[in-house]
Amino acid sequence: MTVGEILSVVARRWYTSAVAIVLATLCTMAMVHDSGTYATRTVIEFRWPGASRIEPLNGFVDESVISFVGLVARQVNDGHEPQRYSTEEAPLYGAGRREADFVEAAFVGSQFTTAYPNAAIEVQVIGRDEDDVRVRQVALVDEVLRTAVQLQADAGAQRSDFIEQEVRPLSAAIDYITPSRLSQTTAFGAMVAAGVIVGVGSALLWERSTVRRRRRTTRNEKRA
Repeated sequence: MTVGEILSVVARRWYTSAVAIVLATLCTMAMVHDSGTYATRTVIEFRWPGASRIEPLNGFVDESVISFVGLVARQVNDGHEPQRYSTEEAPLYGAGRREADFVEAAFVGSQFTTAYPNAAIEVQVIGRDEDDVRVRQVALVDEVLRTAVQLQADAGAQRSDFIEQEVRPLSAAIDYITPSRLSQTTAFGAMVAAGVIVGVGSALLWERSTVRRRRRTTRNEKRA
């Protein structure tokens, strides 16, 4: 078929394109409305007993404290290492996750090369409901703190010698993440384009089917 013939078919079957575009628009609006997610990245810091955050030798970069942090993280994860993404800055929602949680010793690098420069554990939680994210966040942070205390108690350490844990100020905030305006516009344009393609294809298929029925009817009439 020529371009003119295709346009003529689309003009006659305009309603197929209209329906496809309307459905694509409705789907896009529904996805944009439901695309937001709540996320938090809570950091728990570890340091020597009695040391403050501003002291230069508080144990935050001490290898023995960092090793203990790794042990705590593995214990919370039932002895398994959680799945890492491309870099330490990659958030769970950036990997396409919408309902997940993640407990890991803070690291730099990627899934290929990893280093642990600080004695800290990151607790990431994402979800569609803010209250659910907060409940899971509190539960995981409490589990990390309890595990740290229990491991030291099991080792026979005196309470006064326990490595201290503290949630980093402001890191417990829960953020609402939504796509940027550019992303929404791009998605809308792509869905409308897909609707046009589907509408044109449907119009051509409908026209072809109609032509075939007419030909078959004509042949049957001639035979009769």
